[in-house]
Parts: sequence; C-alpha cells; structure tokens
Amino acid sequence: MPQRTACKGMRAAGGPCGSAVVLASGFCFLHDPTRAADRAAASVKGGRGKARIARAERLVPDAMRPVLRLLMDAMTETHAGDLDPKVATALAALAGAVARIYASAGIEAQLADLEAQIATLTRRGA
Repeated sequence: MPQRTACKGMRAAGGPCGSAVVLASGFCFLHDPTRAADRAAASVKGGRGKARIARAERLVPDAMRPVLRLLMDAMTETHAGDLDPKVATALAALAGAVARIYASAGIEAQLADLEAQIATLTRRGA
C-alpha cells in the first residue's frame, strides 16, 4: 500500500499542513509558493459570492446597477492609471446627481403610499 504524502507547508498555527499533496512541488494548493496568483484569483472569485455582497447588490435598483458598474470600473481604471482622475470625478458627480433623483423619487413614492393609507383609514373612521 503506497504511503500517503503530506504537504510540506506549515499551518498558520505552526503545525504541519497534513493535506494530501496534489502538486508536483510537494505543496498543496494553499502552500505552494508558485501558486500565489492562483490563490489570490480564487479568493477574489470566492468573495464575489459572499451573502453580504449579494444582499448589498440587491439593494441597488435595477436601473442603477449599470451606473454602479460604471463607477466601479472607473475606480479600478483610475487606480491603474488608465482613466484621468478628472473624468472619474465628473462621473462620480453625475452618478451622485442620479442617485439623489432616485432617492427623491423613492421618498415621493413612500409619501404617496402613506397618504393613501391615511385617506383609507380616515374614510373608515379609524
């Protein structure tokens, strides 16, 4: 019976990893020094599926999602030096104006709903 080979890496707590070696380097995926970029990419991909992120995205109205994506892309491009910060500032200002309009419309809709509820209750004599 072949002997099980363990990862040569060490756990953060100081003990040996113990995972089955899956790479020729003698390390598991998490400890292989040549796979750092792959681990980072997997971490980012995993983070996108987190429940709190998904919940936050659902709070953004459908019509505002393209604006949010545009701003997120602009932020990344500005950080990378591919987009002039003045353009990003202008986009942020415009997006802020759009967001204020959506917020105002939401408040108006809530107010109209409350007024209708009050009118219904008043007619009932409550």
